[in-house]
Amino acid sequence: MLLCVMAVALTVGACTRISIEPSCPEELVVGGLGEVAANEKNPGAIATYLWEVFPPDSGTFADPSRPITTFEALREGEVVIRLTASDGLWQMISACTTRISGQAPVAVSLTADPTAAEVGATVTLTCQSVGQTTASERNITQVDGPTTELVEVSTGVAEFTPAEAGSFTFSCIGASAQGAQSPAAQVAVSVSAAPGPNGNENDNDNGGSPGGGGRRKPR
Repeated sequence: MLLCVMAVALTVGACTRISIEPSCPEELVVGGLGEVAANEKNPGAIATYLWEVFPPDSGTFADPSRPITTFEALREGEVVIRLTASDGLWQMISACTTRISGQAPVAVSLTADPTAAEVGATVTLTCQSVGQTTASERNITQVDGPTTELVEVSTGVAEFTPAEAGSFTFSCIGASAQGAQSPAAQVAVSVSAAPGPNGNENDNDNGGSPGGGGRRKPR
């Protein structure tokens, strides 16, 4: 769709006017970002631009007055992205379409290394993004078992050192940059008591006699 409107009536001969051919992403997911561009020609020195989307609540523009800007998709459906551009004399209106689909699911997995440990041993918990949408935030918490301290090593990685035996259960929930959350992923760690010192050493000093420790009477 392309409309050309002369903004000011002038008796002029042939003139060079602004030309636009707006481009936009073919498809975005809700919360996704895409570049829209005027692809203008002969804009002149005082060109102005105005980006609009229909329906109006389908998305927003980072700066609707720039020839190139970023569009954020907010609602599912097919939308029309319209650009109005003017060079001060001529006004051009053109549009492109984008299909917005629901956000791909966010999912995470949680693993422990090792899954069976002894008291005093360090266990590493790792939460990874495994869904189609990246979980940029991954929060690990303890949900069951003896209380222990989780130490965050990096995003999605934590360690703990159990001080007592028992079954420890941990959970991880991921979130996308747009705020969509994943279902909770869980992992259990079995912790046993560390073996004590060996107190069963044989200190029997019987002088080598299999029957007792007495000396044989001399004849």
